[in-house]
Amino acid sequence: MVTPTPDELTRELLIAFREVIGTSQTQLRETLDRLGLTVPLADALWVLDPAQPAPSMKTLAGQLHCDPSSATFLVTRLELQGLTERVPDPADRRSKTVELTDKGALVRGELIEAMVAQSPLAALGPEDQAAALQLLRRALAQAERP
Repeated sequence: MVTPTPDELTRELLIAFREVIGTSQTQLRETLDRLGLTVPLADALWVLDPAQPAPSMKTLAGQLHCDPSSATFLVTRLELQGLTERVPDPADRRSKTVELTDKGALVRGELIEAMVAQSPLAALGPEDQAAALQLLRRALAQAERP
């Protein structure tokens, strides 16, 4: 038996992550269609956590890993559906933050519930999920170190 190199293992992990995300998106298609969302709009709703302070447009773009013009496009689409609104930032009136509306919070909750239920990760038991989460958090923490 040939032992894979660390680079080969990393490649296989990345392929598996991509497959989990792709499978999740495929299984979520019916929910997205019913809610009138695309995958990028769903990603934006996921990031807009009502338990956290409303992000600025710049912060939202960073959280979505996109440029500010793309974040603006997504927020505009969400606003047209009555799911978000831009409000002046109390700390800097020249800046805007993005807040979920009551309808947006309800749609976000429904979306997250469907994502959790339909994810391939839901098939793992609690111990496996906890182990995977611990490993992913460790990898992210190490990646953030200079």
